[in-house]
Amino acid sequence: MSITAETIASYLEQYGWSYERMDDTHFATGFRSQAGESFSLYVTLALNWVFFAITPFVRAPRDARCERGLYRHLLRLCQRLNMAKFAVDTDGDIVLAVELSREHLDYSEFADALDALSVCADQAFTTVQALATDPTAVSPFAEEQDLDWGG
Repeated sequence: MSITAETIASYLEQYGWSYERMDDTHFATGFRSQAGESFSLYVTLALNWVFFAITPFVRAPRDARCERGLYRHLLRLCQRLNMAKFAVDTDGDIVLAVELSREHLDYSEFADALDALSVCADQAFTTVQALATDPTAVSPFAEEQDLDWGG
């Protein structure tokens, strides 16, 4: 059985987060990281999926020199993440997201998605923000060698 908007509301209440129900499929909530950064998080109920997104996680880089280092860092970071992923929206802003199947989504999986986003946001924000805004910032992955696929 597929979950409903009422299920999403009850899961958010059970998780202990206040929220605003924007309409039948969209919920707005948020949290403050351990470092004190505030994040807006949106939960969207789609036909087959439940989308969780911190948007924007970081605003689009204004300096083109930041883009390559930022995107390279995010791709390397996505390789290491479980459940969460980074994306770029139509404005060029960085989004941190989780997508879960709507079918049989239970509270434990729902809580895991919120946990994954909060932990990732806590751990990644400072570096991602620096890479998006400072062309001299260096990713911790900069010293890693590219994978050699034997080509």
